[in-house]
Amino acid sequence: MLTDELLENLPSHIGNCLNDIKWLYLHNDGRHWLASYGIEGEFLCVNPNAEKPPYDNAFAYGNTPNEALQGLYDWYVKHKNDII
Repeated sequence: MLTDELLENLPSHIGNCLNDIKWLYLHNDGRHWLASYGIEGEFLCVNPNAEKPPYDNAFAYGNTPNEALQGLYDWYVKHKNDII
C-alpha cells in the first residue's frame, strides 16, 4: 500500500484490554523510521499481563516511512481482535 493508504487504514489511536490508549506516531531518528502506537519505551502491548513473552508491542522500524507504516499495519491486522 501507499503511505497515504496506510495512514488512512491505521486508526489514530488504539488500546489494549487494560484500556491503555496510545496514539499513532511516525518518527525519524536520523537513520530509521519508527511507526508505533505510543512512544519508544511506552509502546502499546497486546499482552501486558503475561508472565513471560511474547508481549508483541505495537511498533515497526523501516528505512522509509512507508516501510515502517507497512510493518505497523501488518501488526495491526494480526492483532485486530486483541485491541479496542
